[in-house]
Amino acid sequence: MKKLLVMMIAAAMVISLMASCGNENKQSSGQESADSSVTEQLTDDTLGDIFNEASEIGEGTAGVSLKRAQIAAKIASYAAVMGYGDDAVESLKAEMLTKYEALDEEKQKNVDDTFMDAFSLLDKAIVDGDYDSVKGLFEDAGAAEGLDTVLKAPGLKESYNVFKSAYLTMGNSED
Repeated sequence: MKKLLVMMIAAAMVISLMASCGNENKQSSGQESADSSVTEQLTDDTLGDIFNEASEIGEGTAGVSLKRAQIAAKIASYAAVMGYGDDAVESLKAEMLTKYEALDEEKQKNVDDTFMDAFSLLDKAIVDGDYDSVKGLFEDAGAAEGLDTVLKAPGLKESYNVFKSAYLTMGNSED
């Protein structure tokens, strides 16, 4: 029951973050969106959405560090919900590579830069267990709501490490 609750909160967080990031002119609280999305599921292409959003965050973009913190929160929520095990690295790597190769060279660089910053934040929060050192950035980005719960999800560390490993090695697969 506890795991189901964490998964529902993580799904709600991913969905509300996506909704709030896509519509900057809309109400910024996102509370109504978060409340109504608790029962919604991840979309079939949440991973693609994360890649597409990251591809739009280039150096010189206004609020780049805040936007990258939002992507980090989405990655954490996605990993918590998906619950990847070591056996998922190769299939996840292939899925990521497909999404990555669909982008042009500039957008690929944006994804690389964004994911490296996101991994740095998430390594502190998840791997090192030092969320307090980066919590302020997540709060400033409007991405902290629910992240406390997501960070307590059973198996998050393993799932996040699988996600990170798949991304970092996706260009090194045998053809």
